[in-house]
Amino acid sequence: MIRSKSSRQVKFISDINITPFTDVCLVLLIIFMVTAPEMVRESQFHLSLPKAATAEAAMPASVTVRITPEQQVFVNNSESSFASLREDIRKVHEETKARLLVVKADETVPYRLVIETIDIARSEGVDQIGLATRKQETTPVRLP
Repeated sequence: MIRSKSSRQVKFISDINITPFTDVCLVLLIIFMVTAPEMVRESQFHLSLPKAATAEAAMPASVTVRITPEQQVFVNNSESSFASLREDIRKVHEETKARLLVVKADETVPYRLVIETIDIARSEGVDQIGLATRKQETTPVRLP
């Protein structure tokens, strides 16, 4: 049998198209990248803590400074003044090794007094500052 030149010869493709393979690999990589932090977070902290009959929730040691509308100052419920605030914070900080200062100032207290209180606490080694607020009733705010 003789083949004529007009008949087509079947040519086989010997190269592999790797585009679909690459697409699948990239999708799998993205899935693993998204889920891996959650898997690590979940498996990292399985602790079995010991039980105690007199256990209490551990609260971090903190210094609380209250400033009333009349500009009276209280350090951990003890009356103080702005003149002796530095010594009072230093004393409480040395006793408790508190790293947290919570400032509870009335909304009518001048801003400068709150900033002075925070500056004094930072100079005495308190490195975490918190400003106490009340939860505001939710009222929708209309934007123009």
